[in-house]
Amino acid sequence: MARKSRPLGIAASLVAAGLALTACSAHPGAAAVVDGQRISEQTLSESSQALQPFLQTQLAPATMLSSMIQAQVTLEVAANHGFSASAEDAEAYLDSIAEQANVDAPETFPEGALEVTRMLMVTEMYTGSQADAEGIQAEITEELAALDVTVNPRYGEWDPSSTTGLFIAQTTPDWLIDTSDDTQAAG
Repeated sequence: MARKSRPLGIAASLVAAGLALTACSAHPGAAAVVDGQRISEQTLSESSQALQPFLQTQLAPATMLSSMIQAQVTLEVAANHGFSASAEDAEAYLDSIAEQANVDAPETFPEGALEVTRMLMVTEMYTGSQADAEGIQAEITEELAALDVTVNPRYGEWDPSSTTGLFIAQTTPDWLIDTSDDTQAAG
């Protein structure tokens, strides 16, 4: 009898895993869907690869995805307060950093990389100005909380209440079995 329940448990786990992995199935290949707009796995990957040479640490995909989700809202709110940076500004900024750091910059940067760079630029602008940076950030946070975001489970779960700046919380899918007790008992 115990033999039958184990295969059934494994089968149930596989079904649950399949359902979890198809959370973005209405948008195949989506890393996230934000208010109906898809951020593809390819866009995420290309944007991450384009920015990685400019960073001193490895850029986690969930971190880049969180930044890509936040970018549009941040750019819109910052623009409403008089702070903006164009795609050309972002490209010139990245080219300048590449030259200073002696890094080979790509001929063109993916749109996602430019949006994240623009977001970083305007954030630096409003935090370094006489503007009400805390008020602007509160407005951005409020707008982010209002978004309808579905994140591919491989990256985690959208959490606009996070205070860390990374609005994607790492999760362990409930279909994974915790074997830590089994390992300790065996040892």
